[in-house]
This record gives sequence, C-alpha cells and structure tokens, in this order.
Amino acid sequence: VAHFLNLTCNLAYHHLGFFYFTPIVSAGLREIVGHWLHDFVAKVYIRRHEGRLEPEGRLSVVWLATPFMVAGLVLLGFSLQYGYHYMITSLAWGLYMFGIMLTTVSVNAYNLDSYPEASGEVAAWINFARTTGGFIVGYFQIEWATKLGTATSFGTQGAITGAVVILIGVLQIWGKQLRRWSGKLDFKTS
Repeated sequence: VAHFLNLTCNLAYHHLGFFYFTPIVSAGLREIVGHWLHDFVAKVYIRRHEGRLEPEGRLSVVWLATPFMVAGLVLLGFSLQYGYHYMITSLAWGLYMFGIMLTTVSVNAYNLDSYPEASGEVAAWINFARTTGGFIVGYFQIEWATKLGTATSFGTQGAITGAVVILIGVLQIWGKQLRRWSGKLDFKTS
C-alpha cells in the first residue's frame, strides 16, 4: 500500500510539473504566430490607408485574440468546476494565455504609437495597471469561485472580456479624434 501511494504521489507531481509547460508552449506559439500576424495586420492597414499606419491599426489583432481569451476562460471555469481531465484544463489555460499575449502586444503598441513622446510614462502606466490587476485578483477570485462556482466566475470574466472588446472598436473609430481632442501632452520629459 505504501509503495502504491508513493507511486501515485510521484505521478501526480509529474502531471503537475507537465501542466506548467502550458505557458511555455503558449508563449512559443504566440511568438511564432504573433511575429507574422502583427506585421501582416500592419501591412494590410497601410495598404488600405494610403501608406499610413495610424496607432488604431495596431488594435485589429485584439479582435482575433478575444475568442481565444473568452474560450479559454469559459473552458477553464468548467474544467475546474466539473473536474475535466487536466489536459483540458491545460488547453484552456493555454488558449487564454495565447489570446492575452497577443492582446498585450497590440495594446502596448497602440499606446506607444499614440504617445511616442511619452513612451516611459505610457509604459509605466501600462505596467502599473497590469501589476495591479494581477495582484488584486487573489483577493476576490477564490471567494467568488467558492461561492458561485468556477464555471460562473470564469464565465463572467469571459463575458467581461468579450464586452470590453467593444472599447477596441470605439478606439478604432474615434481614437484619432480623441487624441486630437485631448491636446498635446504636457509631460516634463516630452
């Protein structure tokens, strides 16, 4: 019995260890796909806009990445709540990470292209928002998932992700006018 329990624990640790290959594989796929995808989207935008690349052209990739994030969040919630095989959970995590990494590059490029004279400040605010967002999740996620179930909590997060993409459409349509309306930046470093 002791030998069987020891063998079972060792297998569980190996499965857990293999689970953490997900971010590595997801990052690798994102690098391969993202390298050509971001350049392709920029070239298409330039061709359609008389040789000019406006910052809003960078946001098109978010529309492609959002289904990966939503599907990953929803599948992750169901996997955790209903005890799906760990490979399904890993796939869900990978889908979400793939989408979020594509989105991060697009949003960073958009903000830095919009305000090149304040690249340090823009990067600092983006990193502040990412760090704060990642930090505060631990304060409510577990209680939320325990109370309502992971399918509901992650499903709600997927719905929010899908709804927030509307903001991308707003920025693509009116982003240039909003930048002009807000005026020149008045940073000491610009």
